[in-house]
Amino acid sequence: QGRWDEAERLEVEVMETRKTKLGAEHPDTLTSMNNLALTWKSLGRTADALALMEGCVQACQRVLGFQHPNTKISMATLEEWNR
Repeated sequence: QGRWDEAERLEVEVMETRKTKLGAEHPDTLTSMNNLALTWKSLGRTADALALMEGCVQACQRVLGFQHPNTKISMATLEEWNR
């Protein structure tokens, strides 16, 4: 499992700090959401990862637009996870 637990703790902290300081839909906060979802998936927390990635994709579409590279990557990840 390596250091996934430590990564998760740090990513939660970063995401929550960014939400507080920058706002829930700031691009940097959305990047943190994406990163945490990937970590949760690696930890086997698939349901949590899917829920967070779905929220991330929806926010990216609203804030960044459908053609933004970050939106496209998050959408592709979510699509792969839903297969």
